[in-house]
Order: sequence, then structure tokens, then C-alpha cells
Amino acid sequence: MLTPARVLSLVVAALSSAALGLAGFLFPLPLLVLAAWLASVTVLALIIALALAHRRIIAAAKPAQPVQPVQGTGGLPATLLLEDLPIGVVVHGPDSAVLSVNPKASGMLGLSADQLKGKLASDPCWRFCRIDGSPMPEQEYPVNQVLDSGQALHDEVIGVGPAQGGRARWLLCNADLVRDQSGQIRQVVVTLVEVTGWQQAQQAQQSAQERLELILRGIDEAPWDWDLLTGEVYLAPRWWHMLGYDIDELPAAATLWASLCHPDDAADVDTSLTAALAGDALVCHWECRLRHKQGHYVPVLTRAHISRDAQGKAVRMSGVNADLTERRRTQAQLQESEERYRALVEWSPVGNAVHQNGDIVYVNPAAVRMLGAYSTQQLLGTPIMDRAHPDFWQPVVERIGRVLATQDSMPWREEKLLRLDGVAVDMEVQGTWITHQGAPAIQVSLVDITRRKQTENTLRESEARFRALTELSSDWYWEQDAEFRFIALSGDVAASTGISAEQHVGKRRWELPALNLSESDWQRHRTIVQAHQPFRDFEIRRPDTGGRMHWASVSGVPKFDSNGVFCGYRGIGRDITPQKQAADEIHRLAFYDALTGLPNRRLLIEQLKKAVQINVRHGLRGALLFIDLDNFKTLNDTLGHDVGDVLLQQVAKRLVECVREADTVARLGGDEFVVVLEDLDVDALEAASEADAVGHKILDALNAPYQLAGRDHRSSPSIGVTLFGAQDHGVDELLKQADLAMYQAKAAGRNTLRFFDTGMQSEVDGRVALESDLRDGLHGGEELTLRYQPVVGVDGKVIGAEALVRWLQPRRGLVMPDDFIPLAESTGLILPLGRWVMQEACEQLAVWAYRSETAHLTMAVNVSARELREPGFVQQVLQTLKRTGAPPHRLRLELTESVLAHRVEDTIAKMHALKRHGIGFSLDDFGTGYSSLSYLKLLPLDLLKIDRSFVRDVLTDSNDAAIARTIVALGQSLGLSVVAEGVETEAQCDFLAANGCFIYQGYFYGAPMSISEFDAFVMRQA
Repeated sequence: MLTPARVLSLVVAALSSAALGLAGFLFPLPLLVLAAWLASVTVLALIIALALAHRRIIAAAKPAQPVQPVQGTGGLPATLLLEDLPIGVVVHGPDSAVLSVNPKASGMLGLSADQLKGKLASDPCWRFCRIDGSPMPEQEYPVNQVLDSGQALHDEVIGVGPAQGGRARWLLCNADLVRDQSGQIRQVVVTLVEVTGWQQAQQAQQSAQERLELILRGIDEAPWDWDLLTGEVYLAPRWWHMLGYDIDELPAAATLWASLCHPDDAADVDTSLTAALAGDALVCHWECRLRHKQGHYVPVLTRAHISRDAQGKAVRMSGVNADLTERRRTQAQLQESEERYRALVEWSPVGNAVHQNGDIVYVNPAAVRMLGAYSTQQLLGTPIMDRAHPDFWQPVVERIGRVLATQDSMPWREEKLLRLDGVAVDMEVQGTWITHQGAPAIQVSLVDITRRKQTENTLRESEARFRALTELSSDWYWEQDAEFRFIALSGDVAASTGISAEQHVGKRRWELPALNLSESDWQRHRTIVQAHQPFRDFEIRRPDTGGRMHWASVSGVPKFDSNGVFCGYRGIGRDITPQKQAADEIHRLAFYDALTGLPNRRLLIEQLKKAVQINVRHGLRGALLFIDLDNFKTLNDTLGHDVGDVLLQQVAKRLVECVREADTVARLGGDEFVVVLEDLDVDALEAASEADAVGHKILDALNAPYQLAGRDHRSSPSIGVTLFGAQDHGVDELLKQADLAMYQAKAAGRNTLRFFDTGMQSEVDGRVALESDLRDGLHGGEELTLRYQPVVGVDGKVIGAEALVRWLQPRRGLVMPDDFIPLAESTGLILPLGRWVMQEACEQLAVWAYRSETAHLTMAVNVSARELREPGFVQQVLQTLKRTGAPPHRLRLELTESVLAHRVEDTIAKMHALKRHGIGFSLDDFGTGYSSLSYLKLLPLDLLKIDRSFVRDVLTDSNDAAIARTIVALGQSLGLSVVAEGVETEAQCDFLAANGCFIYQGYFYGAPMSISEFDAFVMRQA
């Protein structure tokens, strides 16, 4: 459709085309004729059309003056017509570059013609914005929209960014395409008309509309408007919703109110409305009931403003309707509440009085009774200060003044008031500022506390009597609150408990130190008191600040208030320290040796019975050492019994120092002592070795010189040892066995130790001798040597070796590891032995690293759990590597599964520390010990070793075959290599390879050999 704006844009396009003189472009003749005919009226037509299309901007945009008409085809140049147009014109080429711009457009865009010519749409000089003020994306620029879509753009409002400190200008934009005869785009003609005033008016109107909507939304009233001249009625949405109707569901006419009004209210409303319109009032209001859509009536308050003409005639009414439903409900509730409050005050047992200007103006029945009156009239109108006791007169005056000044309340206070008969009564009084009949007043609340005061006095007298009795007694009284915290204590608490009363207050009984009670004992006590049960004779042992022990016996009963609610405990405590001391002395005399303080024979028998039972029940072992002092009788005869007693006391002290706290040292009598060792190794030989070690420790201790009668004295013991725990021996039998062994020691020359079992004695002697030889071997180092067993790949090539220690003892010959490694681990010699092996292996690894034939070899070194638990193990290994120059990534430490038995987290941490330096780890003898998959996945391992016990029968035992396959699969799932240990046949190797194991170690490839033999073995493969 050709609108005037569209016609103008076409004309401008034609003029622009002529001005630019585009080669080969012939504007269609009919359009040129049309343009010549319309040239004189086009601009005026556009302005008129814009005025008609945009009525809202008439006030903001002044009409532009039309340009002079073109004088036919031979008149003014088209460029002059464009220059003189009162609208902005910008002509773009098909690449969006500006070809021409008239002065009006330059002014609107804030840029000169020179600044605009040649500029593309992508140039930053354009500062267009959207209607909402946000920056306009480049693709939304008018020329880009037209070029992208191939369609003209009509009547779009765009903004031009403000100059510094200014405001945006708003333009009405049209854009047309100019095509040649082939349809190709030759130009885009953009016309601009300024509509800033209209746009600002639109924004102001929109803001005002939004504010009005927000205001109406914030009030709970329904606006309406009635034009009395036209009869037109406007009802706001809230008006319709108030009566349950959809908007405009009924005809909005003046008669609508009359049709909805309650019949009983219609006449009054009509009268009020008629009077208001006929008079000269500007405001009016009335109440009525309007029918809801659901049939019930809604109480409504109408408030209106009347607009009148110059003659005073009413021409318009505007107002609001307010729904009174909630207000009526609130008023009813308030009235009901006031009636309830009045009833409560009238019938309340608390006295209430109101005084105003110093006189009583209201009293309730309770106050009448409290103040000794027979009726309300006796008190009304009388001065309030007549009821104040002389002792309280001045404070009362001050409080009344303060309440009136602050319009606040005063807290409850105890005061004496005077009854009408002059008798003083105790009252609790509280005053509050109120208004009474529109004037300030004070409401006074009264509680008669005469009886309470009498009860409190009686209670104080009772407590005084009780306190006097308590102070005369050795017992003490205590109280706790509902949280079991001490709140009161009386009597000499410190003498009984060692802790003062002040130290008790605020704490629970179990929060104070007690040496005789465990956590389970306290838990049993807490269970009783939390169940609110009484308790008796709960004994507590506590030290005072000086370390002296106190024993107290405590009894208590729960407290409950008048409603049966638990509110704490009360009870007494009694000092039982003397009784306990007496009992301890009796026990000491009965069970302990008076001279040495050690358990006597009676207590020894009891403890030995328990030890035997525990060891038999749990499969443990223990030992009994019977000790007799050599030549003690001679000492007594020569130096006297007093000196002999001193020796016995010193012997007892040394014996206690030789054993653990859990072990028992007893004196049987005379010069005979017994030591009971518990919790020894389950292995009989190991247990015997441990007992032997303690026995020799005792021998050394008792052979040291004694200071007797001012000079050194030497004494030696004979010790007999017997083990128990394998079977249930009687106590007497064990003592007899140890006694016989002791006599064997005396027969062997005294100052020695003998086992009751001669075979065991031989074993122990042999073990002691082997330990001594091993120490000598470690000291020199010449007796120890390393053997190297090849580790090969699936192709039979050597990829590494395991270092195995051998001991060549001059007298014993070759001692195999199974004979001396367990001894080294149990005696601690494994630590120096391990350090020696690590040093030798790393030195050899360093030698291999310098030879091309052996540089690829790895060295596996066995590490015991005992070594790994040493705090300095990581540093020791790293220092050895640094000292020898061995490559860390060629060293692999082999761990047995025993490392998983204790302190796994510490083991893992040490492995990670070494792993960071390139050291590898393998788990030896996998599946034979303490394996735990939960820990296995945490260990930074590189390799698993299948134990030889599974490999040996892998071809004949389906269980061993399944275990081997499982270990290989487990290693693969964990990303670990797997080594088979103990491979002795080619068939075993084939089975392992078929199941995914490709690294082997065993006699099939080579036995452990010397370094020269190993080097030759490797060189043969080179």
C-alpha cells in the first residue's frame, strides 16, 4: 500500500538516484512522472500523514515546511531537492557505505556529511539505540535490516546516542531499496523524521501509568469514574473482582449500582447521592451493601469527589469503593476481645486499679478485697497515695512520675500497702501507663503475697535449723539443678572431697576428677540420675591440691516441683576416708609383705590363678620365675637380720624395675621371690626366649653391688623358670616346677637360670648361642654375603635379580635364612642386618648402572615389617642410595604381607615418600598372610609375587591353579606386574604365560648365585 510516508521514500530514492548519476541505471519512467507531479505536495503530505498516524506526538514535533516543487525534468537538480528536504535522508550503497547525506540527517545523527560519507554500517560512528534505551546491535541497523531481508523498513522508531551530557534523539525511520532493471540492489534510501518530543511524552505517559498502577495495586480499594454528562462509567478491575465478576462482565452503566444495591439500602443511597449532586459539596460518602456474584452481599464504603462546571453543576464523579467485610470482622473481634478482657479483669484473682490525676477511678473486685473495702464505691474517688505505706511513700511518688513521663510500665516490685482499716499488707505491685476516657492514667496490678512471705519466713527458719545441724555434723548437704549442676553445698565439703564448695558450683559430679571411677562407672551413675531415681552410697575418691586422697560416700534423691516436673537432686555426702584407710590397711596386711611392700604368697596365688585361666582361655603363654638369693643365710648370720632386711628391700625394688607394670613380683617369704610374666609369645620357643631374656636381666640387676652397712656387698640369685598356658596347670604344680628348676640352677653352680623342661633349656641355650654368633657376624661383616637369583622375562632374558643374604659361620658352616632371619626379627638384629643388605645391594646396583650389559637390571631387596616401622627408614634408604650412587628407579623393595598387620597408614605414607624418588615396591608371598584388598588398593605397589607354595602344584592342584589365575587377574586389574616365584619346570612356565604371567623366578632359570656367577650368567645372554 502506498502511504504518504512510503511515497516520500520512493521520491527520495528517485532524487538520490538522479543526483548520484549511477551508470546504466534508468529509473522507471512512470515513477519519474509520478515524482514530478507529487514533488510540490509530498513533504506536506508526509507531515499530515505522520500527524494522523502518530496523534500522540503532535505536541512534541512541529510540522516541517515542504520543499519547493521540482520544475519538471529540467528544473532544480535532484541533489538540491534532497538538500532542502525538511527530513533527514541518508543514501547507502549495496555494501552499506554512505553515498549521500543531507544536512537534516547530519544534524539528527550529530555528524557532518564529511564524517558520514563512505562509512559502512560496521563503523563505530553509528550510535543507534533501541526504544528501551539499550544499545542497538549492528544487525538491527536500518540499512542492515533492509540489505539482509531485501524488504523495505517502515515507521520504526530508533534512538541516536546522546552527545556528552545530553539526551538521546528519537527518529521515525523508513528505508527503501532502489534496484536496477536486473533487480540488483543499487541503493538503500533511509529517511528520518525527528519524533523526540513524542517519544519523551510516551515515556512520561508510560511512567505515570506505571506509578498509577503501583499506587492502585497498593491500596485495597476499587476506583471508579462516572461522567454525568455522557453517562459513561469506568470501573477498575478491583471493583469487578470485589464482587466476584470478570472485568466488564456486566454493562458498566450508572444503573449497575442500583441493580446491585441491597433493597434496604437503596433509598438511603439515592437520598445521599441526590443531595450531594444538588448541593455544592465537592466530596460525599455513604455505606451500602452490594450483591456478590455468588449471591451474598458485600458491605461497601463509597467515597467520591464531585467535579462541577463554572455554574456549579455536577459534571463528573470519581471515587473509590472499599470492601468493609474484613473491617467489620476486625471490629467484631475487637469488641469481643474487649469484652473478654473486661470479664478477665473483673474476675481475675489479680487486683487491678486505675488512678488518674491522683484519684482512683476504677477497681476490680479482687482489688476491693485486697484493700479491705466492702464495695467499689468505698475506693472510687479516693487518693491513690492513701493506700501507700509511709515507708514506701517517696519511692511510689517517684515511680508514678516516671511512668507518666515515659508512658511506659514499671517492673513488679514488693511494697507494703495500707488497707482501709490501716493494716499493712505485703503486695507485689506493677504499674502501666494507659489512657482512660481519652486522658493519661496508670493501671496498677496487685498480688497479695502475705501468705508467701509467711511461708518464706518459715522456710528460712527451717533452713537455719538445718544448716546449724549440718555444721555440727561431719556430713554435708548438696543440691543440683535439673541439668545436674551443683547449685548449693553446705558443711565442710572440702574436708570430705578435697574440693571446695565454690569449685563444685556450676559443675556436674562427673565433671570433677575421680580416681576410682571409669567412664563406664560414670555412665551407670548417669543412667540412674537421668531416670530420676534415688541412689545411695556412691563412693568417690578424689585428691586435694596437696595430693592427699579423700573418699566420700554420696546419696541423693530427685526433686520435683508442685506439677511433678523434675527440677534436680538433693542429698548428703559423708567423709569415709578413715574407713577406707582402715580397709586398705587390713587389705595390705592380708595380701602384701610388710617388709618389701610386694604381694605376699596369698595374693600371688590369686593373681597366678587368674593369669593361668586367661592364658588358657585365649591361647596365650606366660612364665613363672622362682628366685632364691644365694648365700643369704650367711649374710644374716654375719651382718644381722636388719642388714638382711635392707638387702631384701633393695632386691624387691630391683625386681620391680626389671619387669613390666602388668607383670607380678611377689615375696614368698625369707629370701624367695616369684615373678609372673604374662602376655608372652604364643610360640613356646619364643615365649621361652622372652622369659630367658627377663631372667638374665634379673641376674644382671641382682648381681650389681648393694650398699649394706656402709660397704659394698654382692649377692647372686638362682632362678628357676617354667612356662604355663598350653594346658591348665594347677598353681601349686607351677610353683613346684619353678622351685625344682631353681634347685637345678643352684646345682649347676648358682647365679644362673634353668628351665623346668630340659628340652626347652637346650632350645633356649641354642637360641641364645645363635643370637650371640649372629651379633658377632654382624659386627665384623665378613661372615655375611649376598646371593643373587635371576628374575627373567617371558623370553628368558634376565631383567633383574633378588638379593638374598647368606650367613657362613666359621663353626656352624652355611646357616640358611629360615634359621636366622626369624631370630633376627625377634631380637631386633634385623635392623642392622637390613642396613647391611641395603648397603651391599645398592653398591652392586651402582656397579651395574655403569655397564651397558647390566644397566637395565633391577635389584629386589627384602624389607621386614620391623624395618619399615622404624621412624628413620625412609631417610636411611635415601642416604644409602646417595652414598652408593645407585639409581633409585632400579631399586625395588620387597615387602611381605606382614606389613599390613600393623600401622598400615604409616606404611603407606613411607612407601609414597620413597615412591616419589623413583623406588619401586613389590608384595612378596601374596596370598599367604595378612592380605586385605581394602589396603592393597591403597599401597603404591608395582608388582605382586605369586608365592612358591601356589606355583609348586599349579599343574596338579586345581585350587593352586585357581589361586594363581586369580592373583594374575587381580594384578592386571590393579595395573600391577606379576612375578611367579619358585618356577622349576617349563610346564609351569607355560601355564603361567598362558594365564597372563610373564615374569619368573626360580631354579628353572637359576638358583641364587654369587655376583661373579650372576655376571657371567648375564653376559652369556648378551
